[in-house]
Amino acid sequence: MPEEAVLDEQQEEVKKPKIKRGRSPIMKVLFIVILAVASSAAGGVVSFYLISKSMSAKAQAPKAEDTADTPEAKEKAKEKAEEEKIAQMLEKSAVLPLEPFVVNLADIDAPRYLRIKINLMLDDKARIKELEENQVLQLKVRDVILQSLTSKTSQDLIKDEGKNKLRREIQDKIAIYFRGPKLVDIMFTEFVIQL
Repeated sequence: MPEEAVLDEQQEEVKKPKIKRGRSPIMKVLFIVILAVASSAAGGVVSFYLISKSMSAKAQAPKAEDTADTPEAKEKAKEKAEEEKIAQMLEKSAVLPLEPFVVNLADIDAPRYLRIKINLMLDDKARIKELEENQVLQLKVRDVILQSLTSKTSQDLIKDEGKNKLRREIQDKIAIYFRGPKLVDIMFTEFVIQL
């Protein structure tokens, strides 16, 4: 009988539901995942703070290479000065658009024409209205430009070098008419050659 008593006790233990003590495995995994996400978020916030702080410190502190007397630093300073000069010039400048020109070129082998739009950049915005209303000045400028254009062949103007040479030639010839507001640049906004 003692064997039967032992068997009965074992069967009763099997039939009784076991009460689990502690946390279930799912809860443990969930807790670990939440802890990992929270740690990552905290690390991200700290990293962002440190990076933004160091970037603002770098932006405020002058760079050693910019303050040094190296050729690169001098070149950067020179470029910056030129950019500032150009920006100031553009701020004060005004554009005087001229009516388009359509001229026959000086080609001998075949008749060719040039259609070109020219804008004059002047250094005084305040006086541009006077120049727009001054028809005598505009006619004289157009006459000088027409003389320059009609003396060129299509081969003279087909390449960038020829266009730049024409730009300088026109600028040199008409600069004398712009003493009050100084002539700063000549811009071609349309340039079509019939070949």
